[in-house]
Amino acid sequence: MISNYRAKLYRLIFSLAAIYNFAFGLWACLRPQSFFDSVEIAPPNYPALWSCLGMVIGLYGVLYAYAAFRIDRAAPIISVGLAGKILGPIGWVMAINSGEWPFRTFTLIVFNDLIWWLPFGLFLLDETHPGRWLRRITPWACAVINAVAALALLFALRGGTEAISSFAERATYIAEHTTLWRAGWAVWMAAAVSLVGFYAWWGAWTASTSWAVVATAVALLGLACDLLAESFFIGWLPARIETLAPLGSLLTGGAANGLYTIAGIILTLGTRSLCGLLRIWAWAIWVSGFALTVCTVIGSTTGMAISTAALMLLLCPWIAAFGWKLQRDDHKGTAV
Repeated sequence: MISNYRAKLYRLIFSLAAIYNFAFGLWACLRPQSFFDSVEIAPPNYPALWSCLGMVIGLYGVLYAYAAFRIDRAAPIISVGLAGKILGPIGWVMAINSGEWPFRTFTLIVFNDLIWWLPFGLFLLDETHPGRWLRRITPWACAVINAVAALALLFALRGGTEAISSFAERATYIAEHTTLWRAGWAVWMAAAVSLVGFYAWWGAWTASTSWAVVATAVALLGLACDLLAESFFIGWLPARIETLAPLGSLLTGGAANGLYTIAGIILTLGTRSLCGLLRIWAWAIWVSGFALTVCTVIGSTTGMAISTAALMLLLCPWIAAFGWKLQRDDHKGTAV
């Protein structure tokens, strides 16, 4: 049986999937050409076909809403949904290779498909041995992936970021290191997903699972901002660097980071077993997180560099240490 806490998380995820599908379906039906306008490609000769696709996607929203309402009967729906979300990127890669679609359509695949892989997969594996193993390694995976992301920022992405003042130099670097640039931001996308996964895992040890779900919802909103920004970096740069790079920085360093910090504070306040050095350490992380948000909003490149370095140096080992403590104490372990 799925624990009550995890059932709440799955209901949240499936509800969000339903809302997304309803919204996308309406958008595709009512304004079939707007997607093609937004990614600057020629609209289809028969826009009604795109509208029909929107209807199908919208109908999936009904199924996801039912899955959120009846978790005990959701497995077949989520299985079919996950299969479709695996096939979608395969078709997208074929369209890219054939030259039918440009790489900047990557944002569509991120939100239509990739973002749902982990939660849908975890639901289907929930009470299996692989599912329990994935939950056990959550803090270690998050710590490692975020550490790798920090190294990627330093060694692979720095030449195309605000660390270089000239847009022309940044654009040149990205154009000359396109594969490295895209791979580096793909790692950051994985790091963002792993952080939200860690927050959801952490919530099982809080005094109130309802507040843990709220914290996860806040973190998921941050994740949406993060993935939108990083999909812009991957799909649109260097062509739109002067307009989308500043917007992306505000989305990821400002909005996403700020929301992650708020979610972390909610979980910190709700975790009685977080005390002593680990609690002081946690508050140092959240102070660094807010500092990064403020520096991003005001455009302080030096402040962004310092606060990012402080945040990552504090966050990665803390996640590992805190995760080890929770699992060692086995506090509320049956809920995880």
